[in-house]
Amino acid sequence: MSLLIFSSVLAVLFFWAVGAYNRLVVLRASVAKQFAAVDAQLLRVLVWMQGNLPASMRDMLSEMEEAALPEALLKNERDLNLLKILEELSDSLDLARTQPLSASAMQKVNEDRLALAAWAKAEVRAGQSGEATWFIDPLPYKFDRLKAQAWPLMDAYNQAVFQYNEAVNQFPASLLAKQVNFLPAQMLDNADLLA
Repeated sequence: MSLLIFSSVLAVLFFWAVGAYNRLVVLRASVAKQFAAVDAQLLRVLVWMQGNLPASMRDMLSEMEEAALPEALLKNERDLNLLKILEELSDSLDLARTQPLSASAMQKVNEDRLALAAWAKAEVRAGQSGEATWFIDPLPYKFDRLKAQAWPLMDAYNQAVFQYNEAVNQFPASLLAKQVNFLPAQMLDNADLLA
């Protein structure tokens, strides 16, 4: 009789573990799927920004991979800063694409995306104060529209991350998550620095 009870308890634990593992895998897949949508939109922003660079900067950007970019060719430090931000955002999106649940990869995407928004804010202010800038109307409005299209996608991603993190941190599933090395994911910061 005790063997039957022990076997029943063991079977219940086994089926619970399989179910909990499947739930965690489904939630991880949901996070990855939501990030794919965010990634596509952020890639649109990145390509749009690169496409609207002045021709001289676009040529230099394409040559950056072959040789170091000569700083003297840039008209000011803001242009050099933009090229650096675009390159870093591209790199961080590449990394996050391969590791959509990595907290460090998402933190880097957050930092680079917010750096681009800060650059745009500084450019808009520079244009308003009369400084020479190529980032003039209607470019800031289009940039805002592209960012606004990304917000619902980032919100859906954050909801998926929230559900996944709740499942990973919930006892007793947290024990299983630790065994299979499922760590909590990082949410995207959807703050707007242009506001």
